Amino acid sequence: MGFNLESFITQCQPIDLSVHIPRQEFEDRVERIRAEMKNRQIDVAIAFGNELRPGDTGWITNYDPQIEPTAVVIGPQNVFVLGGPEGKLYAEQSMQVGEFRCLQELKIPEEDYPGFDFFTLYEIFNEACGFPPKFVGLLTCSDIITQAFYELIVNTPVQKVDMTDFLLKARYFKSKNELKCMLVASQIATYAMQAMIQSIKPGKRELEIAAVGEFVMKYFGADRIGVSTIVASGERASSVLGRASNRIIKEGEMILFSISPRYEGMASCVGRSVIVGEPNADQKEIFQHIHHAYQLSIGRIQYNAPAREADLVARNYLKQYGLEPLYSQIHNIGWTEAMEGYGAATQYSEFSFPKGIALQLDIGIFSKPFKSLKAEAVGIRLEDPLCITHEGVTENMTTLPPDVQKLVKF
Repeated sequence: MGFNLESFITQCQPIDLSVHIPRQEFEDRVERIRAEMKNRQIDVAIAFGNELRPGDTGWITNYDPQIEPTAVVIGPQNVFVLGGPEGKLYAEQSMQVGEFRCLQELKIPEEDYPGFDFFTLYEIFNEACGFPPKFVGLLTCSDIITQAFYELIVNTPVQKVDMTDFLLKARYFKSKNELKCMLVASQIATYAMQAMIQSIKPGKRELEIAAVGEFVMKYFGADRIGVSTIVASGERASSVLGRASNRIIKEGEMILFSISPRYEGMASCVGRSVIVGEPNADQKEIFQHIHHAYQLSIGRIQYNAPAREADLVARNYLKQYGLEPLYSQIHNIGWTEAMEGYGAATQYSEFSFPKGIALQLDIGIFSKPFKSLKAEAVGIRLEDPLCITHEGVTENMTTLPPDVQKLVKF
């Protein structure tokens, strides 16, 4: 009997969608920024965000922009969320702090908006401060700010001061409410991954499988995604980041999956690989090595443990079989999937895991030949969302087991 989406959904336990980050937490974040500004003798601070990298502005305000980019200006007197006219009402409906101001440089190019008042960035700086500022703190890294917006900041008659270190670390450490939201996102990711794997059948297109996962994500409350859904089969399995395509899935092939729902701004991600049908002996063996490496690594992710050991223990084991991972085993998670800019654990890391963080354990083996398996047919990702709680306990936020081959039934 084939996969039935409606039956699958009815069998899932409900997810508590009342979980959220309260307004007070956003107000407290603003005060933390103001305290840091005072400590560094900075008059006004600015953060930038867009649809791809919404984390800095989202963490401060809860506004998750679409199409139009946004910025946040924090002064001792006022907070302003900046954007274009089309995003104004959407921003005001979601932002938890500040007032909205339209900025010409953030509107959709070439569009005309009669009846809207636009402000200059320097006017907004003045209004946020209550006086002409001398120093502006840049909260967002330069690789995220567009060149045009960076030049707009540079051309204001204020001295620029780097504050990116503060916001990177502030976002790295997750509040209890953030971890609760990430747990919801992880529950959604778990259901979506289960549904995709159970819906596998030779002759289906990758996009058909991805559609099942994305329907489940939306149905259970994901407001958007952290990364495009990955379903890559056959020779596409080694593509690492390949979006689902119209390629027809064939029996005996390896399929790479990743799905990343976001809930209340917070992302999660679950990644798995399976064989379409019964695995052969070499396919079984390579998966056994991946699963063993995963267990070795997750056992090293503990409060106050050296972060590099979580990477090295899996890496060194897999290298014995010619299966060295493509990338570091542990990356960051939060308002983005893997693009937080702080907190990845590599084989060279010199820090120990702190409390109150979220991370992704991601064992990735790509384009590595193994016995009878050709390099282009090998694409394995075993990725789970983890956290180290404020009490110092490591928790896996998905209930999905590492080995999900038994879910493949057609």
